[in-house]
Amino acid sequence: MAFLYKAIDYEKLISYQYNASTFSLDRMEKLLAHMGNPHKNLSCVHITGTKGKGSTAIMMATIMEYAGLVTGLFTSPHLIDLKERIQINRQKIAETEFASIMDELQPYIRYLQETSPSASPTFFEILTALSMVYFQRKRTEMAVLEVGLGGRLDSTNVVVPLASIITNIGFDHTSILGNTLSSIAYEKAGIIKQGVPLVSGIEGAEALSVVEKTCREKNASLYLLGRDIWIEEVKHLVKDGIRGILCRIKTWRYTYDNIYLPLAGIHQARNCALVFGALEILRERGIIAVNDDTIRKALAALHCPARIEVIAENPCIILDFAHTADSMRFLKKALIENFTFRKLIIVLGFSQDKDMDTILKEIVMEADSIIVTRSKNPRAAAPGDLYQRIERISGKQPEIVNNVQDAVIMAKQMASHEDMICITGSSYVAGEARQALYIS
Repeated sequence: MAFLYKAIDYEKLISYQYNASTFSLDRMEKLLAHMGNPHKNLSCVHITGTKGKGSTAIMMATIMEYAGLVTGLFTSPHLIDLKERIQINRQKIAETEFASIMDELQPYIRYLQETSPSASPTFFEILTALSMVYFQRKRTEMAVLEVGLGGRLDSTNVVVPLASIITNIGFDHTSILGNTLSSIAYEKAGIIKQGVPLVSGIEGAEALSVVEKTCREKNASLYLLGRDIWIEEVKHLVKDGIRGILCRIKTWRYTYDNIYLPLAGIHQARNCALVFGALEILRERGIIAVNDDTIRKALAALHCPARIEVIAENPCIILDFAHTADSMRFLKKALIENFTFRKLIIVLGFSQDKDMDTILKEIVMEADSIIVTRSKNPRAAAPGDLYQRIERISGKQPEIVNNVQDAVIMAKQMASHEDMICITGSSYVAGEARQALYIS
């Protein structure tokens, strides 16, 4: 772990150049070639998007597992344990196996660090390679790979998947991916491969035109939510004490009825619809066979950590990592529609590169009390900056707490049994809050 964390970690850098030299797929290809090209024969589904790609990946992998396939899942970031990012059948990679593969990677990486530093792989590239080696050695029958950033230059983009998914496209990482929807779409569309079908939930015409053009150039069939896949019905439902949704989703092949997702928020039906689209592609090609009951059981067993996750009751404590304006809007809507509470206490912490004013406008007016904090990540925005933004936007004066654990303790002291505490803003805040809730 110490060796791994010495590699360049763009998840912790505040600013950097986003181009083909900084994010080099050639560097990734060489690292994988050194390990025997484990990605070349990896059956996989590749997922990107601005919002919802993590939930979509978890849904996809869970259905594959319930269908009887040995299923790998590579996601990012993690909440508490780095090994959360690499799983087979919902089991994290074991420390011994993680260390064993790292031992094999180290000599080659050390050589590059000493002889050609610019050619040495980054933190995320090493993790991606490690996951692919692990999946190959465990004879994974299907892998679900979530893009880390963008798509075109992401280290996962060395694979040729059986199907690709682009969940939606909105504004995030604008200083890196561009400040127009077309420029962001161009980066996301980079995962589209020659002849590989794409399923997408893109709504805006600007982003959609870029993706459609890429699909034509790559001769890749495009299946769109709202055109080829439809959400026919969504209802809020409480089942076994868990808030969720019941939905009916229709694809170009079939209608999936009575689908229960133990997840708060109607937006999760969109993610599920994209999963069903990718599932149809795999079924049409004879890659997977799965019946309705198995699909229902798989989705009913879903666990998506820190996606409007209820951590405690009385007071109700919600953990989430809404970090874009769209995701904060979905969170606000889900809180209003799914929960009853007297006062809403919000704990907020963001990364510096976010469009904080736009995000804050979505939530601060709903809050009765606000606590601003920061995670331990070097990219974390200063609580004083958040304070000034919130005061300017709403006139409200939040409490300033300089670490997440103390912010959680303060929120619990402020709350009565009828209140709600919502902790959100970044995955780093969510992870530290989860630890604090089990400590405090």
